[in-house]
Amino acid sequence: MKVRNCLLVGLMALGSIHVALAATACPQFFVGGQPPTLPANLTARTTQVCYTDYVLEASGQTMGDLYSAEYLTAANVEANEAFSRTGSWHQDHNIPDADRGSSADYTNSGYDRGHMAPAADPGSPAAEKETFSMENVVPQTPTLNRGEWEKIEVHTRDMAKQYGSVYVVSGPMFASSNPKTIGTDHVIVPDYTWKAVYEPGVGAAAWVCSDDNAAICQVVSISQLTEWTGVDPFPALSQMIKSTPISLPIP
Repeated sequence: MKVRNCLLVGLMALGSIHVALAATACPQFFVGGQPPTLPANLTARTTQVCYTDYVLEASGQTMGDLYSAEYLTAANVEANEAFSRTGSWHQDHNIPDADRGSSADYTNSGYDRGHMAPAADPGSPAAEKETFSMENVVPQTPTLNRGEWEKIEVHTRDMAKQYGSVYVVSGPMFASSNPKTIGTDHVIVPDYTWKAVYEPGVGAAAWVCSDDNAAICQVVSISQLTEWTGVDPFPALSQMIKSTPISLPIP
C-alpha cells in the first residue's frame, strides 16, 4: 500500500497537471466527444468500460472508479421510472483481476457501495443491471450515500426531465496523506465524492460532498473542481463556462 499511497498523496499538489487518456470507444457520453482528463499520477492501470447508458474509468491503484460519465436523457429517466430495480452487485470481468475490488470488500466495512452512475438513470432493465458493476462504485458513508448524494442524483434526473438531457460525470476525490482502505483488495476510501453537470446553453457546475458522517456538500465551478481533484470532467468546454458555476441546490 505504500506505493499506492504515495501516488495519491501528491494529487492535491499537482494542481493543473492533468492529461488525457487514449481515445474513447464511447464518445457519446462526453461533451464534444472528449473524455475527462485525469491527474498524471492516476493514469496508470486504468481501464475504460463502455456500457449501454454510461461509461466508467476503473483504477488498479484505487481499486475503484475514477469517474463514471452519462449523457442523461429525459427519455431514459422516464423509462426507468416504469420498471423495478433488479440489478445486483457483480464483479466486472472487463477489468483485469488484479485491478478490481469486490462486493465482499464492503461487507461490515461501515461503508456503502456508492453508485457513481446511479441505478435509477438507465433506460432499460438490462442497462440498469450494468450500473451494479463493482467498478461503478466507491466507498461512501451511509450518511452521504443515503442522504445528500441521493438528493443530488434526484436533482440531476430532474434537470434531464426539465431540459431534455444533461451531461453528468461523477467521481471520487482523494486528499488524505494516509488514505483509509477497506477489504482484502484494499479499496481506497475517498475523502470526497463529486458530481459535475453540464447543460448546453445553460452552463455547468459541480457538487462536492465530504465522505464522512457530516456529509457536507457545496457547489463549485468546474475550474475549482479541477483544481481540487486534478480531474477536468468537461475538457471541451470553454474556460468561461468552466469558471462560472450555474446555480444548483445544496442538499
